[in-house]
Amino acid sequence: MEKKYELQDLPDSDLLLKLAEVLKQSRRVESVLVAHIAEVDARGLFVSQASSSMHKYCTDVLNLSDAEAFLRITAARASRRYPVLLKMLDDGRLHLSGLAVLAPHLTNSNCVELLARATHKTKGEIQKLVAEIAPKPDVAPSIRK
Repeated sequence: MEKKYELQDLPDSDLLLKLAEVLKQSRRVESVLVAHIAEVDARGLFVSQASSSMHKYCTDVLNLSDAEAFLRITAARASRRYPVLLKMLDDGRLHLSGLAVLAPHLTNSNCVELLARATHKTKGEIQKLVAEIAPKPDVAPSIRK
């Protein structure tokens, strides 16, 4: 096994520091990946790679899972409209799952407030926030014949 995976001999404090450092690196790389996906999508480059959609390109060419592709494409498209999202992904104020919930509800008029309220929230907390701002109508009762 590679040395980078051999962690059993690390003291607890070093392991926790290393974990925080690796997470920070992961967030930075993730935000850059989302930016690249956004640009490839905007240019339509997936077509030149024999893919019918950005999602198909991400799953077939980049070997992302359906869920990974969905989250990153959603984040990429939202970041084209609101570039601050990339910085928020980069520094950990927002995560991909939360962004995917929030993205369809972002507008120019509510973006600043919603992003402030969503900062450092869990996906569940962001779902509750979205329910406050965009409640779904009650389902009308129906009578069966």
